[in-house]
Parts: sequence; structure tokens; C-alpha cells
Amino acid sequence: MIDENPLTEERFFELMKMVRKLGLDTHPLENVPVSPAQMALLDFVAVYPGCGVQDIAKGLGLTPPTVSVGVRKLEESGLVERKPNPIDGRSLQFFLTRRGQLLQRQIQDSHRNKIRRLLSGLTPQEQEMLLGLLEKALSAAGSEFSAPAG
Repeated sequence: MIDENPLTEERFFELMKMVRKLGLDTHPLENVPVSPAQMALLDFVAVYPGCGVQDIAKGLGLTPPTVSVGVRKLEESGLVERKPNPIDGRSLQFFLTRRGQLLQRQIQDSHRNKIRRLLSGLTPQEQEMLLGLLEKALSAAGSEFSAPAG
């Protein structure tokens, strides 16, 4: 059953604005110029060390030129390093530097703390219900919102 009640939609919209205010797409470190898009690149390289531009583009739904620009900026900041692919010398692999690993961990810790704060007012059963309903809604909305395959 689909509720097309404008009040339900407005209530959902207002709740999503409140979730955005939690800042899950931002980081707490003022002195590090990393955009939300670059944070996504850092996260991807952290999960898939040795990935290439094509891997990142496919995994994040971006174009290779967009990824190249983002990775170059992360390299210039000393957060990512490129190495030749030992199997195919024509391609490159990307890895987080120690500084990149530290920053990525700090950002993830900040996000986890924000999520804990969001869920702290719910019982474990309510948390499971919320997550289950969110997964169901995202699944119904279509594959563009599906969790990436690991």
C-alpha cells in the first residue's frame, strides 16, 4: 500500500532535513580540505586498496574523468598514492597513505558517533525495526539506492 498523502511526504522531507543536519556527509576536521565527494573516494580506496580509476568509477557511479580529478586532489593532499599495477603496467592502482588512513578512520569514527547519537533514543528492537524499514523502502525505491556489492 502506497500512502500518497502530502502530509506524509512533507513529514518525511522534514525528517530527512534533520538527518542531513547530523552531518553524515561532512567531517569534523576543519584544517583538512576534503569534500564529501573526496570522502567517498577515500572510503572506497580504504575498502578496496589497489583499485583503479575504472573500479572506483563503477563502484561509486561516477565517470572516470571525475574520479581522476578527485584522486589527483587527494594525491596532492598526501592522502592517496598511486602505484603502477604489477600485472598491467599501463594502469594504476590507488592506496591510502598513512595520513589518508588516519583521516579516513577519524571521519568514520565521527560518523559512527553521530549514528550512535541518532539511534541512542531507540531500544535495540526499535533500531532493528528502523533499519529493516529503511532497507525495505530503499529496496522498493529501486536499485540505484541499493547497497553496493562487496
